Amino acid sequence: MAPHTAYMQETMAGKNELAEQMADLTYELLENCQIKIERTARKLNLTTAEFKLLRSLGASEKVAAGELARRLGLSSSRLTRIIEGLIRKKIVKKSVGGRDRRVVEIQLTPDGIQTRDQLKLMYVTVHQEIIDLLPSDAGESVIHAMQKLRMATHEWIKE
Repeated sequence: MAPHTAYMQETMAGKNELAEQMADLTYELLENCQIKIERTARKLNLTTAEFKLLRSLGASEKVAAGELARRLGLSSSRLTRIIEGLIRKKIVKKSVGGRDRRVVEIQLTPDGIQTRDQLKLMYVTVHQEIIDLLPSDAGESVIHAMQKLRMATHEWIKE
């Protein structure tokens, strides 16, 4: 076997091993993130779906229900059920769109803004606790690696 061919096979084997490790780590991180979301949502008396919707809304943002469904990857009927639960909890309100009366817009109420602020604070606190579990000199390098991974996944998604 030619030295070049052996090197290429070794390189491919190394990449395959890295890809396998990345796949396993990503899956485990996603599972752990789901647990983190569920715990935070429960503390705020929210379902996981309500948590995700609340996290996706800006404090003073009015969003058309169709746009919100697209953002969250939900059907309009599923989104409607989530919104109804948040309306009952007085976290969001809906209104008819300004120019187009067929459009339903969703907006946080003052209680919703307060809940969203609590959610953000709790979420940051959870991540501070995770950072505290890392070696003291690892925080910045972990963030740097995560940023690079995010950029690579954005590129991959475009394809």
